Amino acid sequence: MLLKNILSRVGQMIIVLFVLSTITFILMKLTPGDPVDKILHLDVANVSNDQIESTKERLGLNQPMIVQYIQWLGQIVQLNFGTSYQTGEPVMHELMYYTPPTLFIAIMTIIVVFIVAVPLGIIAARHYHTWIDTLIRTVTSFTVSIPSFFLGTILIFIFAQKWNLLPSSGLDSMAGYILPIAALSIGMSAYYVRLMRSTLIELYQSKEVEAARLRGMSERYILWEDLFKPAIIPVITVLGMSVGSLIGGTVVIENLFGIPGIGHFLVDSIRARDYPVVQGTVIMIGVMVVLANTLSDLLLLWIDPKRRHMKHAKVHSKRRQDGETS
Repeated sequence: MLLKNILSRVGQMIIVLFVLSTITFILMKLTPGDPVDKILHLDVANVSNDQIESTKERLGLNQPMIVQYIQWLGQIVQLNFGTSYQTGEPVMHELMYYTPPTLFIAIMTIIVVFIVAVPLGIIAARHYHTWIDTLIRTVTSFTVSIPSFFLGTILIFIFAQKWNLLPSSGLDSMAGYILPIAALSIGMSAYYVRLMRSTLIELYQSKEVEAARLRGMSERYILWEDLFKPAIIPVITVLGMSVGSLIGGTVVIENLFGIPGIGHFLVDSIRARDYPVVQGTVIMIGVMVVLANTLSDLLLLWIDPKRRHMKHAKVHSKRRQDGETS
């Protein structure tokens, strides 16, 4: 059943990436501007029409759009994203250089969100309607409404310019990751604290918890078996679906902090009309999002095996109904 789930996800990933690549290709072709202008610097240099035409022919930009798309799709199937117009380097090599910082920031942000949100959500739920709960709700209501780029600007001013404790840009050391990760994780953590808190409060009032207390179960056992596992499921589900917005947030954060990541690379490539890089970068981001969703689904099946049995039962029930109908 697990293998079938993985194969199903792989099939969905192929479909999603095909649609995503097609939309990206069309949008890039419809975007105003000509990459040849950027390559030959036509705004500052005198270039003959023969040079312009030979450049278009070399890049395949003189062919019909459908032909360009079929050729590009054939390259993608072979995991060949083409060559950058600006650097002349294979796009895959460029992505292998720019992707690790973005992945590290995204993964560390998710880890920080879990470390912060889960304990605070539990504390707020266990001290429901006390000053502790009020304090946590007040702080999270404030931080969840602050955009990450504005929060990043505040962090730069305080920790980099005012106190000179952390670097404001670049990745000369691991300290360069602290402010970007903090800018992304503070707002996200606030949202998941509230989600964890509301889920736990609802579970605290359920009949299952009342029955466990009547059976003499300890509060620690009830918290882990009857509360934590069911409460963590919606957190993992929503977090898996929000990976796309998280990676989108890194685009802004990387440009704010001058981090050579995939977001910074994507913005520069869009400005340069570097079609192969933009298309390859979007596909890479799509792969990361789909893989994150798949991992979250598999993690849910591991935490809650009942889901696997429920899916299995639904399949058998559907087959039985189809057999009776036929």
